[in-house]
Amino acid sequence: MKGELLGLDRTLGSGARAQVQSEIASANTEDDDDDDDDDDDDDEENLEDRTPGLAKKGVRASLSDLSSLDDVEAMSVRQLKEILARNFVNYSGCCEKWELVEKVNRLYKENEENQKSYGERLQLQDEEDDSLCRICMDAVIDCVLLECGHMVTCTKCGKRMSECPICRQYVVRAVHVFKS
Repeated sequence: MKGELLGLDRTLGSGARAQVQSEIASANTEDDDDDDDDDDDDDEENLEDRTPGLAKKGVRASLSDLSSLDDVEAMSVRQLKEILARNFVNYSGCCEKWELVEKVNRLYKENEENQKSYGERLQLQDEEDDSLCRICMDAVIDCVLLECGHMVTCTKCGKRMSECPICRQYVVRAVHVFKS
């Protein structure tokens, strides 16, 4: 930089030299300002790291981030609107934050109910699968294989078995059973 200034001293007059020096000085201060902006960004990131939960500014929010209804109250309007938009809820008539909070609360409760009912459906489906024939997976288990006593097939599949699919013991007979 100084070498460039020395070369300019010889070719430019004192007025032009002063203008060039002021431009270089302003460029240096702009670089310093850019560095200060980076420090401000770091300060904001550190602030966000220290702020727990969803109260962080600029953090994207989703329904899965919520652990209770109390978390909804602490959210910003922007976060509330983002959650509603992600879940395809129309919030166009909401003018106040409490209206958005009410909609997100309702959405959160419905989501929890859906999760519970989904879990119950999976459990019922597992129970139904436990009672299906392990060979055809269509009919209900209603046959016991003799001599081993395993109940894993329907009567139709059991009569075709020459050995038990569980213990590989020879099947003497397949007996139809009735559950009362």
